[in-house]
Amino acid sequence: MKLINTIIFILSFISGLLLLISGMVPMVSPLISSWAALIGLAFPVVFILTFLSFIYWAVQLKWRSLFFLACLLLNLGQLSLYAQWNSPKPNKAMGENTLKIISFNANLFGLYQDKLASPEISTEKTAQFDSFFNIVNAQRPDIICLQEVYSKIGGLESLTKFLQKQGNFLYAQTYTLSNHRPYGMIILSKFPIVRWQPIRFDGKTGNMAMWVELTFLSPDKKHRNAKIRLYNVHLQSFRFAQKDYDVMRKQSEKKEIDIDGSKGILTRLRMGYTERAKQVAFITKSMVDCTSPKIVCGDFNDVPVSYSYRQLSSGMKDAFIESGKGIETTYKGAFPSFRIDYILFENPIQGLQYLSFEEVPSDHKLLMATLSTQQVFKRY
Repeated sequence: MKLINTIIFILSFISGLLLLISGMVPMVSPLISSWAALIGLAFPVVFILTFLSFIYWAVQLKWRSLFFLACLLLNLGQLSLYAQWNSPKPNKAMGENTLKIISFNANLFGLYQDKLASPEISTEKTAQFDSFFNIVNAQRPDIICLQEVYSKIGGLESLTKFLQKQGNFLYAQTYTLSNHRPYGMIILSKFPIVRWQPIRFDGKTGNMAMWVELTFLSPDKKHRNAKIRLYNVHLQSFRFAQKDYDVMRKQSEKKEIDIDGSKGILTRLRMGYTERAKQVAFITKSMVDCTSPKIVCGDFNDVPVSYSYRQLSSGMKDAFIESGKGIETTYKGAFPSFRIDYILFENPIQGLQYLSFEEVPSDHKLLMATLSTQQVFKRY
């Protein structure tokens, strides 16, 4: 028994140490150490292992259980980024001056994932697009932020006009990555868009970000109209190739370690963290220069315990943390599921409701948050 306890203590001590390190990962830029970012990716796993270690030693009334308890307590704040137990807001809270916003990585609306679909068919005529718009019609959002949108027939401008007409959106802004490629992002709004600006990243990348400035009419004559800056963000992905997914599938099914394949995956992971750190710097600079309340939506391609999330959420509130419930994951693809899509907002905006929908044609869930803008007008 003594030998078993010694082995278990060594393993559990390692898990506790990794938990402490992963909790500090968001403070370290991947430009300094991309290896540290990988530890943050494992946060949920090491938290569970540390919790089991605490139970094991607590049952035996060992003092060493206090070490594991301390590790857990120091990281409770990080745990709240993955799981929430918020109570539903009363219906009366959903009154006037509320804003319902959707953020969705459309993944080209499944155009290349569906063997029956073709890029020569208009995006708005596909079955995948219909399933997306069924949610839009049912929820009636005020704003929609779309990432990874593609429409070869007519381009994004044509698709945007169709979306405006079908969803009764008076205002819209499209950002196309290239004049020669109908791929990019779209913002649809029922509130006036007075100006906008793309945020261009360095280097050759398929990722992008943009912001629009929205005007909200004052509900009375006591206050001036309010302005909110809305960011639509799509950060660098890990850009896994099919062979990388095959390696992950093989290791999961056959429990075999493919060393060469794993090296390739680790390389892509590190490159992804490094590129996102560079891209986040462009976005945060724009945010610091803005004095209006801000909302940030999109696919960060990064977990909550990460440098990218920490930088973008600094001084912001997370819609899931404010009004979500349960354990949230937003990625539905082959890679292990994580929360990588977010809706963030800044005081005095308040969170009322957070929902996510799986029944959409993408490897990402569709996110929706209901926010209160009541206090925004009191700033003016």
